[in-house]
Parts: sequence; C-alpha cells; structure tokens
Amino acid sequence: MTMIRTLRPLATAAAASLLALAACSDGANDNSQADAASPSGDTLAQAISQAGNLSTVTKAMGDSGLSQIFDGAGSYTIFAPNDQAFADLGEAGAGLGDPDQRAVMVAILRDHIVPGYLTPTDIESAIDSQGGAVAVGTMGDHTLRFTRDQGGVRVTNEDGSTAMLSGDALKASNGVAIPLDGVLKKLDAAG
Repeated sequence: MTMIRTLRPLATAAAASLLALAACSDGANDNSQADAASPSGDTLAQAISQAGNLSTVTKAMGDSGLSQIFDGAGSYTIFAPNDQAFADLGEAGAGLGDPDQRAVMVAILRDHIVPGYLTPTDIESAIDSQGGAVAVGTMGDHTLRFTRDQGGVRVTNEDGSTAMLSGDALKASNGVAIPLDGVLKKLDAAG
C-alpha cells in the first residue's frame, strides 16, 4: 500500500488541475516525447479514438471535454472499458450516453484514470516486486487494486467492481490506454 501514499498527493494535484488543463490545452505536443513514446506521435485522445472497440469511451471523452486534456502534454494512464463492457451494463450503460448523464459518465471515467505513464508490464512488475496486490490512486480520488488472476491482471475498484486487463495497451505520446473487459464503477455509486 506504499504506492497509494506516494501517488495520492500526485493524483489529488492532478485531479484539481484536470479542468484547468482542459481550458488551457491548445493541442501542442512535445515532439521529443511523442517520438519516444509512440512511433506515430498520436496523443492519448487520438489513440483511443482510433481503437475499434473503444467508441463508447471516445464519445464520452468528447462529450465531456476530457479529450482536450488527453490531447495535451500531461501524462495519464486510462483503463478504458471496451464497448462490450458498457453493453454488458444493459439499459443503465446505454443511458450513460444521454446528456443528462454526463456528470455520471465523467465520474466513471475519473475512476479509470491515473496520473503517469503505466504499461501492463509496469503493473505486472509491481505486483511481482510487492509479492501481491498493488494499489494506485485514481483521478476520482479512489483506489484501484491490481492482482494476478486467471493468467492475467485483475483490477478492482474500492466499490468492489472488477475487470480484467483485456487487449493490447495503446501507447501514445502523453500516456497509455489499457482496455478493460468491465466498468470499474458500480452505477449506484457513480454519483
């Protein structure tokens, strides 16, 4: 649990600046960082929008203004529920696309975002070095817990919702998107 104490101040500061970053982002990128992180130089928002199975997250980011943040210079990791994860929520998941549910969707997304550039390999290495679970603070001021399970990595939110890392990570100039097979927020706890 040492990682929580280390990342909590960073996550809190980053969460406070999340809206400010959206307001001042001009889409400029540091090309040296882009070349090192992604051969194409795509930003995180661009990489997610080009993924075939993340259209729900792409739409939610655009509708909420979060795309501007992920087109900026800050580095984030998004644990992005794939389209099937939202479909599995049924009517409640379909309703998240409604304009009157935008605040709920933003709350859900914030619990899928951590500051910094983490890859699945980084997470697995941390699990191995800690000898078990690793915890990381989210932009939603909650904690995600990572463990090995069924030959993969399971992530669990404080509310008990879980998902498995699913698919290849999308590395971008300013972060990483890691697809998930579930949504890490119980809808009754999203508000």
